[in-house]
Amino acid sequence: MKKMRPVLYIVLLIMVFGTGYYIGSRSENVIPISKENARKAVQTLWVKAAEPPLPKVSIDGTEINLQRGGYSWCNGDNCATTDAARPRLEDMTPVAVQGGADIQSKPPEGIHGFTILNLTDSGSDGYTVPAKAGSYLYEIHCTWPLDQGEARFYFAVTVE
Repeated sequence: MKKMRPVLYIVLLIMVFGTGYYIGSRSENVIPISKENARKAVQTLWVKAAEPPLPKVSIDGTEINLQRGGYSWCNGDNCATTDAARPRLEDMTPVAVQGGADIQSKPPEGIHGFTILNLTDSGSDGYTVPAKAGSYLYEIHCTWPLDQGEARFYFAVTVE
């Protein structure tokens, strides 16, 4: 058995180095990854849309219309950045809702990050309408992976 051990080691070494040589000789036709090829590969995973897609928001079954704010967005070789000031509550048309209602949301396709904030009452949960009567401005911030973009959307509600 001890005499066989060196022979087995030699056979094992020949197999390992032979396999490495074979694989190395077959890789002549492999194209190295360039920055351009890597960028194109990433872009195949992006959402196919000219602008950031809108999330869906509803409260007690009532669909809420969103106003698109500023965004940065890339689609293929076309990238755009729009700068938009945060709308004022006075400039929005709020939807009348019940106080304490849950805000149901459906993020857009391919989303990476999604948050809802109550800009009027920063101490409240962005996913529940405050019980106190008044008008409230909300902001939704969305981000997409692989540096495709980010966007802000706004809506307003009134609790009577």
